[in-house]
Amino acid sequence: MQKLACPKCHLPLQLDGKSLKCENKHTYDIAKQGYINLLLNQDKACNLPGDNKESLLCRKHHLNKGYYDLIAQSVIDTIKEYRDETPMHLLDLGSGEGYYTYKFKQAFPNDDLYGLDISKDGVAMSTKYTKDICWIVGNSKNIPIQDHSLDFITALFTVVNVDELKRCLKEGGYVVHITANNHHLIEFKEVIYEEVKIKSDEFIRLPFETIISKDIKQTIHLENREDTLNLLKMTPHFYHIKKERRYVLDELEDFDVTIDIKLTLYKV
Repeated sequence: MQKLACPKCHLPLQLDGKSLKCENKHTYDIAKQGYINLLLNQDKACNLPGDNKESLLCRKHHLNKGYYDLIAQSVIDTIKEYRDETPMHLLDLGSGEGYYTYKFKQAFPNDDLYGLDISKDGVAMSTKYTKDICWIVGNSKNIPIQDHSLDFITALFTVVNVDELKRCLKEGGYVVHITANNHHLIEFKEVIYEEVKIKSDEFIRLPFETIISKDIKQTIHLENREDTLNLLKMTPHFYHIKKERRYVLDELEDFDVTIDIKLTLYKV
């Protein structure tokens, strides 16, 4: 936990019994599950921000079946190629229920990993994977990490704050950014929407030096209705289904769907 910082004053946090404290005596208790809540009230838009329990459980069931392991392995391979031999500090932003962060820890067991998400339920679920990751409830707009202390930040399908990435990463540190291309889950879009709109990704590109930019595409077969609904419910598309089109949910069974993503490695 040596890279944690107070979200109020950004001074380093030190372990003091079952709490973390900074020099200004701001104190944060460690939950019995093993995570630390560093989300300030002013950094919350509502009482329970982030994904709800149903979405998180669907995500957990989907990911634990290995359907998205291509994505996890692509990130791991990229980090292996560009890291050096010194101990690494890696933050997984928007870690959700913790699956990807846990996969990263399996690949890098001797390095310090942090998983941060705004959903308290998600972070609590994450601790069931392992206690060897520093699990944090926090906001990506106010990351409770010390200045210029991280080697890598991973951001998979999540919103990032450019200023906070700059602040937290060492000079020459890296961001591994996973974003959806236009044909990602296109089959769901064709079922749900009357018209599938093609959107530019111009505004999600980050203003850093691009080291790698590559598209990764694969068709996966969801084996049954439960798996199909799990994937759909962990995406925003499920919540955008209009009332008059919800009948399509009754027709879903096993399903072929396209993974179409962009992996971008930025150097800061």
